[in-house]
Amino acid sequence: MESCALQPSQLSTPEEVSIGASRIVSFLHHESLSVRFHAVNNISSFNSKKKTKRDPTLSKFEQLPTELVQVIFQYCNNISLPLSSYVFARDLSYRNTYLRFAVDTLSKNDASDDKFADAAAVSRMLQCKWMTWDIIKDAIQEIHKRRLPPSRASSPSDSDTDESDDEDAEENQDEDEAQRLVVPVPNFSHPHNQPQLPYLTLSSSVQPPQSLLHEPWTTPKLEFLNYLIWSGCTIDWASSSRGETATAGLATAISGHSHTAVALLCSPAINVVPDTTTLKIAVMDHGCNPSVVFYMLVAALRAHIVSRASGDSAPDINFRDPSLWHWVERVEKAGNRKGRWLKEVLRFASDRMRASVWDEEAFEEFRRVGGREEDGVVRVDVPVVDLVVPEEEAEPAAAAAN
Repeated sequence: MESCALQPSQLSTPEEVSIGASRIVSFLHHESLSVRFHAVNNISSFNSKKKTKRDPTLSKFEQLPTELVQVIFQYCNNISLPLSSYVFARDLSYRNTYLRFAVDTLSKNDASDDKFADAAAVSRMLQCKWMTWDIIKDAIQEIHKRRLPPSRASSPSDSDTDESDDEDAEENQDEDEAQRLVVPVPNFSHPHNQPQLPYLTLSSSVQPPQSLLHEPWTTPKLEFLNYLIWSGCTIDWASSSRGETATAGLATAISGHSHTAVALLCSPAINVVPDTTTLKIAVMDHGCNPSVVFYMLVAALRAHIVSRASGDSAPDINFRDPSLWHWVERVEKAGNRKGRWLKEVLRFASDRMRASVWDEEAFEEFRRVGGREEDGVVRVDVPVVDLVVPEEEAEPAAAAAN
C-alpha cells in the first residue's frame, strides 16, 4: 500500500488538506472494490453521521461523507486532519477514533529513523482536548495487550485425551506465562513502581500538555501529569511557553494548598524553581503548609546545588531572607510548631546549598530533617533527580563508540 502519511506543515488549512488528501482519495479509488468495501464497512466502531446539508462555503474535501473522512484519517493517522477544520474535528469526534489514534501514536515503531518526529507527534496529540487520562490509560493497556504473546492454551480436553497431551498443555501454559512476564505491565496507580515500558514512545523528548500545568488541580489531571513525569517526559523551557504556564500554575497550587501539584511542578521534569517572593507568599500569606513549603524548598535547594556544579547562575532564592526569618521567630514565640519546623529546614537548606552533589541520598537527608509525616509533610512520590531512560542512555554511548 502506498504511504499516505502527511507532514503537519502540509495540513494547516482545509484547502491545503484537500491537496494532500487527493493522494488518499486516489489511493482509495485505485484499490480493488473488495478492499474499498471492506474499509468502509469495517468501521463499525464509528458512529455514522450523514451530512444532510451541504455548506457551499466548505471545500470539496470537507463535504466528503463522514464515513469516508474517518477511513482517510485511519489511513493517514495524522492529527493535522481534525485540527485543520471544525468539520473534520466533528466528523472524527468519537471515542473509538481517538483511542485508535492514541494507540497508533503511542506505539513505538522500532523501524522509525526519526525519534524526534515521533516524540513531536506524541506531544501534539497530548495537547488535544480529547486526550484525557482515561483515554491514555485505555490506549496503553491496549498496546500492552497487543505486545503479549498469543495464548496457546488448548481447548478443554476430551475424556479420552492421554496424559502426555495434558502435560504438553501445561508446559505451553507455563511458557506463555513466562513470556508474558517479560512484557512490562503498566502501573497507573503507582507509576514510580512501574518499569520503563519499551513499547511506548514516551521519552524525555515528549512534552506534557499545557492543560496539565495549570488549575484546576483535579485528581485525574494530577495522576496524568505524574504518570507522564515518571515515564520520562519533560518540558522544554526554550522552545515553548509551558514553563511560563507551569510557573503561573505553581502560584495557584500554593494558594489552593495542592501539595501534589507543587511537588510535580517543582520536580526536575517540569523544573519550576520558586524564588524568594514565591516562598514568602507560601509561608506568610497562605499559612505555611508544610507539604507545600517542603517541596518548594527541595526544588530551590536542588537548583542551588546543580547550578553550582554546572557553573550556571544561582536561583533567585534567599534561605536567610530577613522578613522570612522575622516571621519564623514571631510564629515560634507564639508557640506555633510551624515556626520551629521552618527554622530547621531553612537552616539546613542554607548550610547544604554549597554541596557539590544532588542525588536521592541528599534528598532523603533533607526529608529526614523536615519532610517527615510528624512534621505535617504528606509524602508525594515524584522523581527528585533527572530520570534517564535506558534506551536514551545507550544512544550517546553508541554514538561515541562509532
